[in-house]
Amino acid sequence: MSEVTVALVRPLPAWLLRGVAALLGATTLLVAFAGERPHPLLVAGLVALVVATVVIPGLGLAALVVLAAATGVVAGGPPALGVVMLLVLLVHLTLWTGALAARTSWRTQVELGVVLGGLRDVATVQVGAQVLAVVATVLGGVALGDGDLWRALALVAAMGASALLLPRPS
Repeated sequence: MSEVTVALVRPLPAWLLRGVAALLGATTLLVAFAGERPHPLLVAGLVALVVATVVIPGLGLAALVVLAAATGVVAGGPPALGVVMLLVLLVHLTLWTGALAARTSWRTQVELGVVLGGLRDVATVQVGAQVLAVVATVLGGVALGDGDLWRALALVAAMGASALLLPRPS
């Protein structure tokens, strides 16, 4: 089989992309289980799951990370608005990064423009997703704390600015 070599302008190594996927997955789980004391076996299983998403991302284990995070949220009390908004962003980034990492091998180089273009798309979708998260939280009966609405507006504005400022794929 022959190999093809492509000259990249700003390459990122796949191991970095996989590391970011692991960091996002771990952060998603930490936020979902914040304030709770999960059993040590559950913690070990979640750590193994995050490690497996890095080692074999092609299995789509990022979706299991999200499922575990959702289970942690459902098992606990109703989360505050800030936690819901953060989880909406983290879940989206975890799934997107996991899907991007699933298309790589350890030796792959990914053009930075591809990653930035994808992040622009994520930011565009997040504008609407964050608004829906606020509406769902309020309709779910969670009382807004002091400054929650302003923080929500700031996060939605930041996502909108990111969607406008990140470079468009050419």
